[in-house]
Amino acid sequence: MEEYMPIALVSCGYPLLTIASCVGMDDSITEETFIWAFNDPKICRASNTICRLMSDIVSHKFEQERGHVSSTVECYMKQHGVSMQEAYNEFYKKINNASKDINEECLTPTAATPRSALN
Repeated sequence: MEEYMPIALVSCGYPLLTIASCVGMDDSITEETFIWAFNDPKICRASNTICRLMSDIVSHKFEQERGHVSSTVECYMKQHGVSMQEAYNEFYKKINNASKDINEECLTPTAATPRSALN
């Protein structure tokens, strides 16, 4: 999981979606906003984590039925010697922690966090 997440978060496409969502917004989205987003801020990383792990959970059974055995859930189960439900529970804990990171960033934005981009 420690090796998987950094690669999965970049390769999943969600960071591009973050940048693309700023295009065409009002004038409050500046060059600094894009620079902020490109530097992988905590709130974006948390959002990407939620999307990636939820996708991994939702697609797990389908991937197994297709014979695509190297799913994230299967790898976690094998690496940690846990059941499918225990792996799901661990993923849900990570999702919950990422949600807390999003709340923290929204409630206590720094000068580097563009408020207009969070709304």
